[in-house]
Amino acid sequence: MTLENDTEIGSIIGSNSHIDYVGEIYTETMRESPPEPTDFEFGQFVYVMKKVQDQKRAFIGIIYDTQLVDPDQGRTGPRLAQPDEQNIFQPSYVDEKQVLTGIALLGYAEVEDGELVNPEHSIPRWTLEIDDVVQKLSEEDVIRFHEVDGEVRLEYYQRIVDVAGGFAEDILSQVLTQLKQEKPGEADALDVIQKNLEWQTKMGGVE
Repeated sequence: MTLENDTEIGSIIGSNSHIDYVGEIYTETMRESPPEPTDFEFGQFVYVMKKVQDQKRAFIGIIYDTQLVDPDQGRTGPRLAQPDEQNIFQPSYVDEKQVLTGIALLGYAEVEDGELVNPEHSIPRWTLEIDDVVQKLSEEDVIRFHEVDGEVRLEYYQRIVDVAGGFAEDILSQVLTQLKQEKPGEADALDVIQKNLEWQTKMGGVE
């Protein structure tokens, strides 16, 4: 299956930083077939397809938080961010229930013939935009994104810790478990990352 056929789960409605975005999940009023809860679950890899410098690129992120907005409670949409940050993002008042997701941007890859090539775990120079469509990344492409120069890597490791805060340990453990199942030959290297994560948690480095 090519990227173009992946499930569309929502769209970008704001950001807290260059690598921390807020997505709104599609509802029945937005799509005839809205996504299932399993399509935007905690730790789900997602991507936004964009054309940059005449090259299709998939900007890849992971869902690290979810918030619910109920207009009947008289609230504006909340901002998905760490509590110690100062700048507040508040979308305009809404008249229907919303599910908002926090998306940490992990990297990007070029897209050729509907497939990911040349994945990069560095911070993209380019930004996502309001109304960009967010799609679910398949398990096959999750593995492909982690294969950098012939090796399985998580070069975005510290970025998840910085953006996801207290949720980082659970997200990274989930990712590491998935990669070890799909890439048993890389288990030793992934175990080193797992032990580092456990050490950071014990020493209070993941907050």
